[in-house]
Amino acid sequence: MSELTGFIAVSLVIIVVPGPDLALLLANTARSGRRAGIATAAGIMLGNALLAAAAVAGLTALLTASELGYAALRVAGAGYLAYLGIQALADFFRLRRSGAADARSHGPVPSSPPATARGARIAFRQGLISNLLNPKVAAFYLSLFPQFTLPGLTPTAEHTVLAGLFWLLALLWYVLVLLLLTRIEALLHRPGFRQGLAGVSGVGLIGLGAALALRD
Repeated sequence: MSELTGFIAVSLVIIVVPGPDLALLLANTARSGRRAGIATAAGIMLGNALLAAAAVAGLTALLTASELGYAALRVAGAGYLAYLGIQALADFFRLRRSGAADARSHGPVPSSPPATARGARIAFRQGLISNLLNPKVAAFYLSLFPQFTLPGLTPTAEHTVLAGLFWLLALLWYVLVLLLLTRIEALLHRPGFRQGLAGVSGVGLIGLGAALALRD
């Protein structure tokens, strides 16, 4: 029980601390509404499931053992985060121009365009790729699990239980985030709020990409 309690505490800290996944979710929600946010979260959770399965199978050990492969994945992930951040900043400036034009013409305030089925698929794919291209997530699965032992279980069964528990905790966190976004859905339709959210998430994604690229 003490091992599980410690694992849950460490996992919650890692999950709740803002990172690329949360920044992307907020950026897509600001761009296309709650449906895009849900699709992004679904992609992130699929990525987590795939990485957890890879950790249980021992595949992440191959990643961290290859310095060249790890570096290549880190650079690719950093570039992708920067690309997503630039997209979010483009939305920020687009909303700013639209707001200024409507203010001059006294026209209607633009609302958040709802995500189409294609937009939801794009958001899902972005969440999946962003999660899979973050080598720190794979390294986390490899480095964290060996620090906790569950008596009476084989190493494979132990890692499966811990991976499943981490995945469920992450799922609970994103459900809570999406519920919060639902509660403030009226705010999401306000151009000023969407503009600020797009700007903050864009700067955050670019900053996280730069940090990932420069990190050893």
